[in-house]
Amino acid sequence: MIWILFISIGINLLFIIAWFFYHRELKEMILQVKTIKQGNSHTPLKRIGFSKRNRQLVEEVNELIVSFNQTDKENRRMAKQSKEMIASISHDFRTPLTSMIGYIQMLDKTTLSARDLNYLKIIEERTQLISSLIDEFYLLSLLDADDYQIHNEAINPITLIQEQVAQYYEELSATFEDLKIDLTDELIVIQTSRVDFERIVQNLIKNAFIHGVQYFNIRLEKQEDRLRFIFENKLSEKQKVDVNRLFDRNYQSEGARATDSSGLGLAIAKQLSEKLNFSLSAQLQEDRLQFHLDIYLDAWKIRNIENVKDR
Repeated sequence: MIWILFISIGINLLFIIAWFFYHRELKEMILQVKTIKQGNSHTPLKRIGFSKRNRQLVEEVNELIVSFNQTDKENRRMAKQSKEMIASISHDFRTPLTSMIGYIQMLDKTTLSARDLNYLKIIEERTQLISSLIDEFYLLSLLDADDYQIHNEAINPITLIQEQVAQYYEELSATFEDLKIDLTDELIVIQTSRVDFERIVQNLIKNAFIHGVQYFNIRLEKQEDRLRFIFENKLSEKQKVDVNRLFDRNYQSEGARATDSSGLGLAIAKQLSEKLNFSLSAQLQEDRLQFHLDIYLDAWKIRNIENVKDR
């Protein structure tokens, strides 16, 4: 009877050990699969343990991983080619359109009748619009293809925002009854791209006078770790905005006025902000839409300068 007890204990111990190793193998395989799923590894699963079923499972999963890696590589290649092709096509469109605008402007308008002048004006406006839309499409295609180059220089963001407001003052004053620009005269200099910063501000201002009503305000809130420029406008009662989708391409809010806008302006502003290491976000407070452009106060990026000529 004693030897039967020992045999029974031995068999139970073997089952316990086998169960332990089996579950340890499963745990290790699950960890490997999670690592692959998170995109941190594309290497095949290790063939661990002595379980035949586990080895078969590993072989099947590895075949799926190989197939996935091949598909992922091909998708990336095709996506890259597609983005490069779009950028190339957009660039090719810009050249003849620029020539068309030039020829229109060179026409001798003194020989044209009033009706022909009106038609010519419409043609020029439509051509300018198409050119502007293609410029936006071309810029976005460059950003998508990671071919966009940033050229930093010392700028005063307050001065540049004031300049953009002055440039669009006619449109702003025609759209808004209450127009406020609350910016200090403090000299703040940051190292960033002038052209891209201006493009971000332009797109936010354009979005305001295209979709806003009655009230528009730009103000600066200085915080310990950042400069926050707030662009705020009132929305019409009919306009329904999904804040979570505002930076999506071609998003048009429900009840917005019909415009010739491409719907790419905010998407471009968002991507440019990320390129410059800024943060652009939006929030809705009752009937007022706010955009927050945050510039973080990194020691290498921003400095307050005294007795320096304003740029």
